[in-house]
Amino acid sequence: MLIARDGGCTKPGCTVPAYGSQVHHAARDWADGGQTNVDELGLACGPDNRMVGPGGWATRVNADHDVEWIPPAGLDTGQARVNDYHRPERLYRPPDDDVVNSAGQDRQPCGPEPNAA
Repeated sequence: MLIARDGGCTKPGCTVPAYGSQVHHAARDWADGGQTNVDELGLACGPDNRMVGPGGWATRVNADHDVEWIPPAGLDTGQARVNDYHRPERLYRPPDDDVVNSAGQDRQPCGPEPNAA
């Protein structure tokens, strides 16, 4: 389930694939009573998994079921909280066929027109 959902380490900027990652208690740490329910877990590579803790990084599961990484106060510069590296479908969405361009005309699909001679 985590491999299908996360694809790899969930820390923004990390490119470690799923098979190089560990299961991470994202909603609440295991030491604090965190559960092993799939909706409370995420993938994290070993080094990133160990960065989470008191005075360090924190994680949570947001409303979209993505693992968010919250940096310590001294490192928080407004960077991304979610890693989309392993989810390219989020970055490259195909255009909608029914979108109207700025001139008010319907956008036409690319390529030759049907039955054009």
